[in-house]
Amino acid sequence: MRKRPLLSRAPFLTANPFKAILCDVGEFHCHDRETCVPEAWLCDGEPDCPDDSDESDVTCKEVVIRCPLNHIQCIGTKKCIHFNKLCNGVRDCEDGDDEGVHCRELLSACHELRCRYGCVMTRNGTFCFCADGFEVGEDGTSCRDHDECAQYGSCSQTCTNTYGSYSCSCVEGYVLQPDKTSCKAKRDAGDRQPVLLMGGSDRIVISHLNGTGFLPLRSLSVNGSLAMDFQHSQDKVCWVLSKESSGQLRCAEMRNLRRLTREKEITTQQHLHNAEHMAIDWLTGNFYFVDRVTDRIFTCDQTGDTCVTLLQLDLLNPKGIALDPLTGMMFFTDYGNVAKVERCNMDGTNRTRLVDYKIEQPTAVALDVVKRLVYWADAYLDYIDVVDYQGKNRHNIFQGSQVSDCLLLFGPFYRNGTGGAQNRQMTIACAWLVNMRQAREGEDKPKLAFDSNT
Repeated sequence: MRKRPLLSRAPFLTANPFKAILCDVGEFHCHDRETCVPEAWLCDGEPDCPDDSDESDVTCKEVVIRCPLNHIQCIGTKKCIHFNKLCNGVRDCEDGDDEGVHCRELLSACHELRCRYGCVMTRNGTFCFCADGFEVGEDGTSCRDHDECAQYGSCSQTCTNTYGSYSCSCVEGYVLQPDKTSCKAKRDAGDRQPVLLMGGSDRIVISHLNGTGFLPLRSLSVNGSLAMDFQHSQDKVCWVLSKESSGQLRCAEMRNLRRLTREKEITTQQHLHNAEHMAIDWLTGNFYFVDRVTDRIFTCDQTGDTCVTLLQLDLLNPKGIALDPLTGMMFFTDYGNVAKVERCNMDGTNRTRLVDYKIEQPTAVALDVVKRLVYWADAYLDYIDVVDYQGKNRHNIFQGSQVSDCLLLFGPFYRNGTGGAQNRQMTIACAWLVNMRQAREGEDKPKLAFDSNT
């Protein structure tokens, strides 16, 4: 795998070879004795230390992985076994570390603990554990309810914690699936299936989510970069054709799956020839643009008569943009002097940095507006990660070179019968085409949008 450049990563500490350094709490001291990296980066498949010591067999053998509740790691492996399998007379770990003489020698110590539910005997000692759905209290012996809803991925939409368990439910327009955790959009017999719109430099095409039914909708006479989004409340596709000397904002209705109708150009007060990405506020109809040359984010009203620059300071290479009109928030990525994912109000105020570590080249960004999660792709480190709207609870969704051509979909949209924008349920719906190879080579990338008609 490619080594990540040390100079661009702020958390690294370096020193001259004649002066030893000390690492902060939560950091790993590389074997070169000159570099510190966060412990969270250990054994993640990507060397961070100059000598690769953060990925060495010795280091990774000592790394403790995070096992599920009431499970323990088999030493030197990524295998987790339930506490009930310790000292049960069966070798569940390859080295047999879960069994041994300690199972007999520690019996008296377990009795002395007076655990509320059960006692765990390991080679390192004894401790209490609780039934599934519960966790050990602060006194180390009692049991209390474990909040499964605080764990990422417990439910695809709404999670309700109950005593000793939890339940999942779905927002209006969705039905809970047999697995009792995921949700699927309700659809009547006459409803139209969700489709995917893809825009390149010479055409706009449509296909079903499984890739079938590939059909060109619009040939584009101008060879340039294309920014595109879907206006959900009006069933309109809007796109910007931009090249060095000119840029056009055009919108067309999509009443069926075969063609675009009533196409018209919207003349904007500001030039769009450098607009690389765009997003539409489906409540107000306002357009948001990312300008790749002037390094700014600006917005225009739905008529194009009024345009205002929202952000320009501390933006050196803005890329992805996503809107949550329900909360009035805008999310965007930038990888100038500091690579980061940020959030602000849709008027540009209250700017907040969400992610600025273990990130190199963030490009596409998408939202789960039901659970208020932010997903982004990193074109250099080849991953897709997620945090909440506060920048907390970070999780890795996907890692590897396959990200270079991945298409990530979070279920279809749903709209009730009124068709009004205020009734649109923006639930876990986003589409990415993250072509990392093209991003590195500076080529035009296809843009995606959903037609979420039912």
